[in-house]
Amino acid sequence: MNARRDPPAGLASPGFFHEARRKLIHLGFIVLPLALLYPVLPWPRGRGQLRTLLIALVVGALVVDLLRLNAPRVGKFFREFFGGMIREHEQFNLLGSTYLLLAALLAVDVFPRPVAAAALGFTVLGDAFAAIVGKACGRRRVFRKTLEGALGGLGACLVWAAFLATTGHLPWGVLLVGALVASLAELLPIPLDDNLAMTLMAGYAMRLLWSPL
Repeated sequence: MNARRDPPAGLASPGFFHEARRKLIHLGFIVLPLALLYPVLPWPRGRGQLRTLLIALVVGALVVDLLRLNAPRVGKFFREFFGGMIREHEQFNLLGSTYLLLAALLAVDVFPRPVAAAALGFTVLGDAFAAIVGKACGRRRVFRKTLEGALGGLGACLVWAAFLATTGHLPWGVLLVGALVASLAELLPIPLDDNLAMTLMAGYAMRLLWSPL
């Protein structure tokens, strides 16, 4: 009879629980690239309407962040309600969700629709799985991240690339470059929030390789 193995220490830690909850919310943002690819709702439809929605969301998120950072009661509510989900650097800075909304707005404004959707998908899925896998079983440190987390994020990006390629939105080669660039942006110690770095770097790399007909 085989002895029962204990779960990895990361899975049992409070840090993993908080990170998993945080990234489940992060994964909900996958609706943004899907809305770009498949506009099924009556509103927003088209680039202009989606840009208007994202501007409103970014402004709203900035207002919430300013209140959280400057109004003690609001800040206390966030600390009590979200607890460990708020990272240390976010105690004095914008939330990751605000940066992600800003990244979505910039992507929609700068890149063609398929490129914007691809870059946002890489950011949402790659960043989430890199963090979850890294917290769960990360052992080998690379810069401030882990090799296992980086591979988990790359795997998620490749799944998204496969989906976009098989549905005919972008060529395989362009998507593979975007997935690799997004994964490197997440791993390297770039002095820019991951949501912005992954979206913009992957988006520009794909934009250089592909032009709509």
